[in-house]
Amino acid sequence: MDPSVHEAARSGDVVGLLKTVRKNGSTEFLLQKTPKGNNVLHIAPEFKQIAFFKNILLDDHQCRPLFWAANNKGNTPLHVGARVGSDEIVEFLIEHAKNPPPTGGADLESGGEAHKELLKRTNMEKETALHVALRYGYQTVAH
Repeated sequence: MDPSVHEAARSGDVVGLLKTVRKNGSTEFLLQKTPKGNNVLHIAPEFKQIAFFKNILLDDHQCRPLFWAANNKGNTPLHVGARVGSDEIVEFLIEHAKNPPPTGGADLESGGEAHKELLKRTNMEKETALHVALRYGYQTVAH
């Protein structure tokens, strides 16, 4: 992953990230991963960057898979948000999964019952995000 992309996700610098995306001419730049398999939406919750989620290119068809992507430990961004106890990020990700993309696509990762599928996703330890939240003592995230 390009260091500027990692830093933007860590610090919540959406403006800087979007400048980098424009410079590269494509949102494919956002699909980069760290050696541990983390994408920008795994990194942002580590630092509780809710504004990053609210301002990133959510409706871009290329970016939607970022919300569902698992890292090398099988954790989705929802697992990471639950682990750090960010109810805002957890709620945002669940709500995002409920909304179909603006293009009207109807794949598994959009709308309908997709948020239930996201909540059922398990990591390599067979834990859902709910399990992770409870293990780390974040009962408010689990409600």
